[in-house]
Amino acid sequence: MRKRDIAGITLLLYLAVLSLFVLFPRPILETGDPFQIAEYLRTHANFFYKILYADTNTVAIGNYFMLTPFPIIVHAFSSKISLKAILFTGSALSALIELVQWVIPGRVSDPVDFFSNVVSVGVGTLIVRVLQRRKSAAPQ
Repeated sequence: MRKRDIAGITLLLYLAVLSLFVLFPRPILETGDPFQIAEYLRTHANFFYKILYADTNTVAIGNYFMLTPFPIIVHAFSSKISLKAILFTGSALSALIELVQWVIPGRVSDPVDFFSNVVSVGVGTLIVRVLQRRKSAAPQ
């Protein structure tokens, strides 16, 4: 398999898993009682529910890294796409995620999530930039 094929498959898998995480409905429990949430998670041992009901700080940290792989994988798929275009596309993806979450039961669209996702895309773009510089500085 060529590098481009592997990157394309990786990109598709990444987007599929990302879609599951951000578009998975969150059951609305009658109360925010931690015992009720713990009981729900115990009886509905679904990986996605455990992520959706994770600690607020854990979710916030996750948002800062959720889209970091996007620029790296897209650049591996096609190095001809400019980093600005990748940054714009990743930011648009974040906006789309937040807009779609308005209509998903139990999900919340939050401007802070959008901001942290855009920062995440920026981090991935910086990683690509650093790798490009190291590659061009390496002796041929």
